Amino acid sequence: MSVDVPPWRLRKYLVAGLVVVVVAVLVTAYLFARDRFGRCDGRDDVRKAANGECVGVTAAASDFDEPELTGVIDRIRAANEAARADDQFVSVAVFLPMSTSSDSIATDEWVRNQLQGSYQAQVTFNRDARPKVQLLLANPGSDMGRWPQVVAELDRRRTGPDHLVAVTGIGLSLDPAREAMRRMSELRIPMVGSTITADDLRGIPGLLRPAPTNERQARAAATHAKRAGATKALLVTDTNDQDLYPATLAKAFRAQFADDTHRVLPQEQQYDSGLGSVENAFALMQPNLCATDADLVYFAGRGRDLVRFVGQLATRLCRDRVIRILTGDDLSAEQLRGEPFREGLRAGVEVVYTDVADERAWEADRAKPASERRFQEGAVRRFLGDDQSSDTCFRCMFGAGALGDDGGIMAYDAMLTATTAIQRASGVPGQRVTAAEVLQTFNSLNGQNAIAGASGLLSYDNDGTAHQKVVPLLRLDPSGKPEFVELVTD
Repeated sequence: MSVDVPPWRLRKYLVAGLVVVVVAVLVTAYLFARDRFGRCDGRDDVRKAANGECVGVTAAASDFDEPELTGVIDRIRAANEAARADDQFVSVAVFLPMSTSSDSIATDEWVRNQLQGSYQAQVTFNRDARPKVQLLLANPGSDMGRWPQVVAELDRRRTGPDHLVAVTGIGLSLDPAREAMRRMSELRIPMVGSTITADDLRGIPGLLRPAPTNERQARAAATHAKRAGATKALLVTDTNDQDLYPATLAKAFRAQFADDTHRVLPQEQQYDSGLGSVENAFALMQPNLCATDADLVYFAGRGRDLVRFVGQLATRLCRDRVIRILTGDDLSAEQLRGEPFREGLRAGVEVVYTDVADERAWEADRAKPASERRFQEGAVRRFLGDDQSSDTCFRCMFGAGALGDDGGIMAYDAMLTATTAIQRASGVPGQRVTAAEVLQTFNSLNGQNAIAGASGLLSYDNDGTAHQKVVPLLRLDPSGKPEFVELVTD
């Protein structure tokens, strides 16, 4: 028995079906287009955040829409392709704020130097060792605020085809960075910081820090200040509670400088970088700075704020008085080029700062008898190019000017720590290892198993801190050029 369907009803069914198909096609096309346009370059897991920054994780397939990084990322991409030819390869992620803005603590030059040092360690290791290492680049944004999605992606890549076994970099002692490190610690992902120095990061399980801590730098600064005859110090401190660096630096210097014959004045001068308008805050400080009887100002803040502080001092009323400033390591070569800053230096302002590493310290150390040197010659040669392959020496690849920032040296030492742990976990066969196996190896990187890093011996305490690190001190001349002062070893 057949059923006759009226033509009008058949047309209704056909039209309804066609509408469903069209809607499905349009939705699919929309989702596809949104996915494509949401990606910064249509490749890998790098997408645009609400503020337009390219964030996410890439095996160097993306440059995060940062042209300053393209050259070194192209090198990393080629090295990654070669590494993947090893069927036992593993990945190490470089976790850094790779996109920058005018308000960022990180500068383009600082990020580039960090990637250059990481790349140098990668190609040096892959030349002779196994398993080969691929670098993943992980950008949590300029303020590191997108860290949850980036850390989740890194966790996913541990069991995926990338075989992630460690994370290096991080670089900034910010509150979002601390939260990211705590989450990676919970996930048992091994971490090696590059230039993170805040003391309250000590003891995060699975985190190694090759850079001298704020406490170590403050001790070196206090030692230098006392040798120079300073007896009274005035603190200028950033109170931004989202930044761990200034508060721990101020606390450490106060503890290291004060004794029976040296004191820190009780009324420190404060500003909050999180509120903006720091130039105005510095201008309002000038009468107090001129009135104080302190023979030293210790600036516990970021380099970007120090250059503004010095610039403001060019117009102080007490121009006949030399203002001597001591500060920590958060200065980059890029920040020292501004003309207002140089005007301040020429107006009777002296700046001496501690650093986590510096090529001028190598040169001074080389002048000493071999028994007194604090840097391993082989590690230094990898940077300076003495009798080294042009394919792995830092200066050969990136030029002498690239060594003007400590980021490259410390990123190299962070990656050197990770690759050393990978090789020791793997053993002679060079077989693939897991994050857990690398984490286990972290416990033995001390004593006779310490690593000869470019910034000095890397022997890690049980709390993850490299102890007995040497600290270079440098002075800025009136043009803003750093000059080596001394290497503090006690």
